[in-house]
Formats: sequence, C-alpha cells, structure tokens
Amino acid sequence: MNGPGLLALQLVDSELDQLAARRQRLPERAALASAESALAAVLAEQDRLRALIAAAGSDIERAEREGADLDRVRARLEAQLKTVIAPREAEALTHEIEGARVRRNAIDDRELEAMEQQAAEEQALRVADDDEQRARETVAAASANLHASLDSLAQLEAEVQTRRSAAEMSLDASELELYAAARRRHGGVGFVRLEGRSCTGCHVDMSHAEHEQVRAAAADLPECPNCGRLIVV
Repeated sequence: MNGPGLLALQLVDSELDQLAARRQRLPERAALASAESALAAVLAEQDRLRALIAAAGSDIERAEREGADLDRVRARLEAQLKTVIAPREAEALTHEIEGARVRRNAIDDRELEAMEQQAAEEQALRVADDDEQRARETVAAASANLHASLDSLAQLEAEVQTRRSAAEMSLDASELELYAAARRRHGGVGFVRLEGRSCTGCHVDMSHAEHEQVRAAAADLPECPNCGRLIVV
C-alpha cells in the first residue's frame, strides 16, 4: 500500500479544503455584504422620503382646493351682505363670513405646515441622494476587492489542483477507493501522520503500548486508536 502517496494526496486535498473555507470567510465578502446593506438602507430611506413628499404634496393640493372653495363661498356671502337690509340677516351673513375666514386661516396654516414639511423632506432627499452615490461607490469598490481576492484564490486552487492530479496519478484504483472511503468516514481527513505519540488528526496522545503497536504495524497503515484514521508512519 502506497502510504506516502495516500498521505500526499490527503495533504493536497486538505489544502483545497482550507482554500474553500477561506473563500467563504473572506473579509472582502463581509465588507461587500455590509456595503450592500448600507446601500439598501439608503434606498429604503429615499423611498420613505419620496412617500412623505408625495403625501405633503397631496395635503397642499387638498388645502388649495378647500381654500379656493372657501374663497368662493366667502365672496358669495360678501356679495349677499351688500344687498341685505335687515340687521338680523346682515348679522347672520357677517357671522358666516367670519367663520369662513377662520376656516381659511386654518387651511392656510395647514398648507404652510405641509409646505415646510415638504421642503424639509426634499432637503433630506437631496442628502440621501448624495448618500446613495457614495454607497454605490463603496459597493463597487468592495465588489472589486472581493473579485480580486477570489481571482487570487482561484490561481492558488489551480496550482494545488495540478499537484493533486500528480498525487492522484501515483495511486492505483484500489488505493484511490480506500482513500475516498477514508475521507468520507472521517469528515475529509482519513490519512494522518504520526507526530511523537499522537496522530495529526485528533492530536490525542497514545499510551506507550498503543504507540508501539502503531509503529510495529506501520507497513499496514494502522488505525489511530483514538480517532480511527489511518496513520502513515
């Protein structure tokens, strides 16, 4: 059994596993996610401000319509007042005119408040528009950084894959079958080295007797008495 060849293939595959894990944990990936989240927040704020601006615009239009209606009513009442002679009728019309004036003032105040609110929200939207531009630039830079890191990792992986192909070619079909089975059984690491009195898989110290048994069976790829991985001595 080609123990050194099996271990060499294991070491190469462990490199590939580490690169795959590194790919998922790239800080540039987290930076891009953070930048995209910040952009999404800015876009949501823009939508909120646009909705408030539209609502304020509707309030202004409504106030203008109500004000125009009251102006027509007031003009009609004032015209009537000029034609009446009876004091009680004149008093009633005067009271109605004053009520229309009070309501008109209230509408004007409401319209002014809506206009001030709309102006403040439009200013906030201009700020948010600037924030959007900066956020998009941040996303673009973060995306470029991530792609650069991924390209660098891809080059490393290509180099390791070349070495893996060479390591795999040194093994026959039965050895490759044994290798694949051991990797499946032990979560990707089926072949380990002996370092001192422990294997490099579980790092648990063996007893003196266990250590001697492993060394005595070196030619047969003995199992680690603690984790069961195959030890290449």
